[in-house]
Amino acid sequence: MTITGDKKILLSLFNPIARWIEEEYFDATVRGLERLPEGPALMVGNHSAGVMIPDSIIFYREFAEHSGWNDIPISLAHQLLFRIPLLNHLARALGVVPASPENAQSAFNKGQKVLVYPGGDWETMRPSRDRDRIDFAGRTGFIRLAMKTGVPIVPVVSAGAHDGWHVLTRGDRIASTLKLDRLLRIKVFPIALGLPTGLIIGPIAVHIPLPGTIIIEVLDPIEVDGDPDDDERVQRYYDEILATMQSHLDELVPELPRRGLLRKVGRLINR
Repeated sequence: MTITGDKKILLSLFNPIARWIEEEYFDATVRGLERLPEGPALMVGNHSAGVMIPDSIIFYREFAEHSGWNDIPISLAHQLLFRIPLLNHLARALGVVPASPENAQSAFNKGQKVLVYPGGDWETMRPSRDRDRIDFAGRTGFIRLAMKTGVPIVPVVSAGAHDGWHVLTRGDRIASTLKLDRLLRIKVFPIALGLPTGLIIGPIAVHIPLPGTIIIEVLDPIEVDGDPDDDERVQRYYDEILATMQSHLDELVPELPRRGLLRKVGRLINR
């Protein structure tokens, strides 16, 4: 998305805050932006930290910085975000749109890059014992989208962003009992420990992540082709991409110099 008018004003306010979050609070590193191809592409990332998504904020700013703030990625987000006053307008101004094939296709047609997190609420609310596991819940829509539109998939792997709280349970059974999937398209109702309240309950509960280290790396683009209705081919691409991302995450985790206080507490709880 080309930055003009009021978006420049908003980003002038967003940038210093995001920079402080990235450099001072989280000691974050983003690598591999030079691997991004020219033209449209589907950037696919793993998701962490509930609704706080510090890895998304950090990658978003670094992407824009890489382009000289002449362009920012289009991000696909859950429909629930656009029901929240103020956040709705802020999100749209920052290039966030409701997740749909139509919105992705529109961005590709304009030569833009799209950022998507296939794991969505399922992955970002995962139990802390699975903090270093990529979990897209078998969702293959991003593969079919790339095959249909002919754009490459660019994996974006993040490590350390889930360390700022301790998720006891994803709460999928609670969400099912409350029929949140039917009402809000949400499959989780997490229960976690963290700041400032100690106990964090529910899929839209806000918390303050503990400071730590986050490493994000852009991997080489992956070309996918064929019939998007070919389930076997789609599943093969899905398995290969997930394995590639998990393998790289396994390499990044040992680089994290500290894992945060809640990780130590979590180890005691999970014994």
